[in-house]
Amino acid sequence: VEFILAGGARRSYSMANAPSRSGQPPDIELHIRHLPGGLFTDQVFSTLKERDILRLEGPFGSFFLRESAKPMILLASGTGLAPIKALIEQLQDSGQQRPAVLYWGCRSRADLYLHDWAEQTAADLPWLRYVPVLSEPRPADAWTGRTGLVHQAVMADWPDLSGHQVYACGAPVMVDAAQRDLVARCGLPAEEFLADAFTSEADKHRDAASLPPAP
Repeated sequence: VEFILAGGARRSYSMANAPSRSGQPPDIELHIRHLPGGLFTDQVFSTLKERDILRLEGPFGSFFLRESAKPMILLASGTGLAPIKALIEQLQDSGQQRPAVLYWGCRSRADLYLHDWAEQTAADLPWLRYVPVLSEPRPADAWTGRTGLVHQAVMADWPDLSGHQVYACGAPVMVDAAQRDLVARCGLPAEEFLADAFTSEADKHRDAASLPPAP
């Protein structure tokens, strides 16, 4: 969905919950990371209050669960967990039993903001496994789990992905690297890599600054 801000600026967020279940009121869950100085997130984390009116449009995008019997790799970094969580809930609600492994990459333990949810959900669903991966664990984390780049953890565990589907969401640098490496080095069919990459406004400005001048 896209929030329409004053002046016409827009901010996009992936929905983090499955479609509302029968008999329950519709709702939309979003995972929003505070970016200091952000036009929208500063408002969300400082002045936004219950019953404030926000304008939004949607749904947009093409990141949705495809019909298939293939086992799945669910690959997320940071708040890219949001649409992956929605897919897991949809699978759970529909009673599907497709084998799935959730790889969630973050910098430090504090960034695994739904770690307990992921552990409990994997414990409740026999077809789901959860693998958290930290790229920069702090000494205070006392982390004994996987470390490094999250897509490389997938490659180490699954050198042959020719029979899988991969759903990936997170920073473009992770999504691009995963798409390149999983297809080229692990045999994943290119059409089975399904992605929802997101870019903050700060990222867009940095990218634009790095472009060569127009001729």
